[in-house]
Amino acid sequence: MARSLLSPLSLWQTLCLCLSLCVSLCTLPPTASARPVGGARTLVLLDNPATDELRYSRFLAGLADRGHSLTLHAAAQAPSRPLIVFEELAYDHVVVLAPRIPSFGGALKIAGLIDFVNAGGNVLVAASPELSETLRDFAYEFLVDFDEPRTAVFDAFSTLNAPAVLAGPGREHTSRHVLSDAVRSGPAVVFAGIAHKVSPKNPLAFPVLAAADSAYAYDVADRQPLTGGPLVGSAISLASAFQARNNARVVFVGSTALFSDEAKAGNEAFAADLSAWAFQERSVLKLAHVAHHRVGESRQHGIYRIKDALQYSARILEWSGSAWVPFAAPDVQFEAAMLDPYIRTTMAPSPKTGLFTTTFVLPDQYGVFTFRLDYKRHGLSYLHAAETVQVRPYRHDQYPRFLVVAYPYYANIFSMMAAFFVFSLLFLYNKDAGGASSKTKIKTL
Repeated sequence: MARSLLSPLSLWQTLCLCLSLCVSLCTLPPTASARPVGGARTLVLLDNPATDELRYSRFLAGLADRGHSLTLHAAAQAPSRPLIVFEELAYDHVVVLAPRIPSFGGALKIAGLIDFVNAGGNVLVAASPELSETLRDFAYEFLVDFDEPRTAVFDAFSTLNAPAVLAGPGREHTSRHVLSDAVRSGPAVVFAGIAHKVSPKNPLAFPVLAAADSAYAYDVADRQPLTGGPLVGSAISLASAFQARNNARVVFVGSTALFSDEAKAGNEAFAADLSAWAFQERSVLKLAHVAHHRVGESRQHGIYRIKDALQYSARILEWSGSAWVPFAAPDVQFEAAMLDPYIRTTMAPSPKTGLFTTTFVLPDQYGVFTFRLDYKRHGLSYLHAAETVQVRPYRHDQYPRFLVVAYPYYANIFSMMAAFFVFSLLFLYNKDAGGASSKTKIKTL
């Protein structure tokens, strides 16, 4: 009876329907165009996963749509596995949405998070006025200093009645590599949280979102916040970023409410852009090709001659969220250095191919040179390429027969030879007239 339920025709129609569904599913556009350039294993640390998952549902759903594999975990409990296992990263990114946690559970310590960053992992930390000393110590490792406990940012000229600030002005000066143009020029960000400052002693850290000049930080328990504290005006950093020399990224935001579902105005777009930069979904560069050779040749050499005309080229690509595309910038420089740079020149870009080239002449100095490309800009991953080459002098048969600068010496030599020849003739064939007359007188006597 079961065989009679599907005739050969209906079975064929069913197979065709399944095949058409598979083709349609394969041709559907992706839900999100951006995805991390590396791995997407993301650990999310929460105070209470049962309630915080609902509070940050839109932010977490945005991460999942961008290809992240989320693992939600209570920060106070020991994780199922450490961040680094046998010197390999168990997770690629860590999101800390538990600002009040006094200490992490299990083997997850501050030193473990720092080792995670040193190994190339990315971290995003959201704070609040109840920020614990554990996260303060972690932030201070990057010279990011949060304000005193139970303090918040307030703006007397804001239309909000709560201790919050509308962070709108100043974002046009933020690096376009961190925030997109739409976010930088879009609606203001409603920030309700704690202030922090970035020490100028750390050149790798920089503010992303700053408060207005009328903002200041004060104690939340103070009912008459009339005077500001040590953090006033644009010195207040609301969000800051740090990029290590191994291109690991760490982001500090002073408000957990900015990532919550109650976020208003441009908060959701700002949080999406900031997390995309933190998790290396944008502004990631790589060197695809580096070469150097003599002008007119295509073969690369390890030994060149002084005063050779050389061409140095490098192809730089940028991650667009789904593929590598050519990168273009007017400030990529090349330098040829021994102890100090002898040559430093700007490379000409080709926007269509991402190829940067420059032509230069080696100095009249032989030795071991380093051909170096060192490109470091806030918001972009760092590029560094260095190669040592030998620069030799001319061989004895490569010098010109007569040097122009030596013409005076040549004239001096030939003039001395001519003078010596004339002197020799005069000395050999000249007779002394006085000696002959004296001999004649002696004979007559």
